[in-house]
Amino acid sequence: MTILITGGTGFIGSFLAKELLDTTSEDIMLYDFIINEKRMISFEKNPRIKVLRGDISKWPELHSQFEKLEEISTIYHFGSLMPPLTESELRDAFKINIQGTLNILECARLFNIPRVIYSSSGAIYGPGVDLPVTEHSYRDPWTMYGVGKVCSEVLGSFYHRRQGVNFTSIRFPALIGPGRTGQGMTIFANNIIQFPAQGEKAICNVEEDIAVPLIYIKDSTKFLASLHDREDIPEQAYNIDGVWVTAEDLASYVQQEIPDAIIEYEPDPELTFMLRSWSMMKGESEAIFKDLGYSPSYSPKELVKDFIAEVRTTPEYKI
Repeated sequence: MTILITGGTGFIGSFLAKELLDTTSEDIMLYDFIINEKRMISFEKNPRIKVLRGDISKWPELHSQFEKLEEISTIYHFGSLMPPLTESELRDAFKINIQGTLNILECARLFNIPRVIYSSSGAIYGPGVDLPVTEHSYRDPWTMYGVGKVCSEVLGSFYHRRQGVNFTSIRFPALIGPGRTGQGMTIFANNIIQFPAQGEKAICNVEEDIAVPLIYIKDSTKFLASLHDREDIPEQAYNIDGVWVTAEDLASYVQQEIPDAIIEYEPDPELTFMLRSWSMMKGESEAIFKDLGYSPSYSPKELVKDFIAEVRTTPEYKI
């Protein structure tokens, strides 16, 4: 049996692959359009890891590749276009993030794949949502990235109800961890830790008191790995509210570990405005704790310490 991860050589996919190597005996197929060779260094000599280049938005190609694959037990669907490209390249965002999900679900149906686990986001909610945010709150995204997540969830629900595909969506807050790259709204939280850990100055593009909900990559992938053989998932979508922490607090935890760390603030007004709206969107994680036993292992201070250690000891995590 094989576990397939779309976006498999990316940030979440590569960390999940490491967790699955430790917790399962199955082979792991990393399916990606752009192969991140740097993240593959630690997998080079592992016979259980296989890498396949492909485009989830191209149905004939995807279908043909699935026909040749060994029996798949679980699809973890993380392949997507990320902000800010989703906001500037709308057609590409639709093709990859929505059409790509439809194609994955159709493969799951045609090839009788037992389950699809989808990585969704708190971006499905808008700033006007009633508090606290729950699984049943109104989904009104302000970004094309969020639109793609909502559409994918609705498609997954349809395939679950009408086509017999076992679909579960996990709505993550900001994911943080060594080696994360990109220009998303919450990358500032990563940069505050990443750059001092590798001996460089960090530039934070939000104000010190901006708070966002965070989840450490090791917490998220440990939880995701626990889902692949579970038969008792009662709901189709779960929120993880994350641990709320300000930029200033993160910086203070970094400076406790690295006293000479240089962290400077150059706030972007538009980004700060958007994150201040998001900062009021307090949610809850009661359902995911009750049904699936999720709770974070790392406090903000602990994740900063572990994050720094990983960057300093693992070359492929430097950016």
